[in-house]
Amino acid sequence: MTDLEKQQVLRVVTNQGWFIGLNDEETTRLVELSRLTTYATDEVLYTVGDTQKYLYCIIEGLISISLIGDEGDIFPLTIWETGNWFGEGALHESSVMPVEASAAANTKVLIIPIDVIESALDNHTVFYKNILHDMIGRTQQLYHLVELLLFKTLQARVAAKVLHLVNLIGEETPEGIKLPLDFSQSDIALMSGGSRQRVNKIFRTWSCVGTITKQDGRYLVHDLDALHAEVNARESA
Repeated sequence: MTDLEKQQVLRVVTNQGWFIGLNDEETTRLVELSRLTTYATDEVLYTVGDTQKYLYCIIEGLISISLIGDEGDIFPLTIWETGNWFGEGALHESSVMPVEASAAANTKVLIIPIDVIESALDNHTVFYKNILHDMIGRTQQLYHLVELLLFKTLQARVAAKVLHLVNLIGEETPEGIKLPLDFSQSDIALMSGGSRQRVNKIFRTWSCVGTITKQDGRYLVHDLDALHAEVNARESA
């Protein structure tokens, strides 16, 4: 890791995530015991069933987290951006990874061996407390996802997924909020638990009324209120 890369890593891990509350010496020590790795778009960090001994932090880029079925079917759960930590399953010695992590863009990831954590920290309680708080938030997100799948129409689920992506990676433009990645309608259908044909019909409707359009292969959201209204509609699936 070059000095410039080390400075970039320290800026990210000091201000958010699992290192919050650690002193400067502890943070620097952990970074020095880690390595910075670059992954190309679609490159897999680990997949379902893998045994891992590392924790990961996104220093630059995006990571896609997905469930993988027995026959290779993919259900994308979320996309994480810079500053997010993952791979916490490695903290349990007998567990294997329940999800697949892959790069959604060219991405730099800090990789920390779990066997150096306690020896590098004077008070590792703060570190594990941060992990616990993060896991509580992710569990709440998972419950929300299950609620959407069980009780909402497909149109509401698609709207919720688009809003989730807007909150994570949306870019403000004069015309609206752009999703910087090239999501296909098949991608959105997988994320929402519906067929591509039905999702295509939903997007055609939204395009006609000006809620969402697609420009240069990217979705552009013009009316967030309309999407929120879809999510809050009372109809059941």
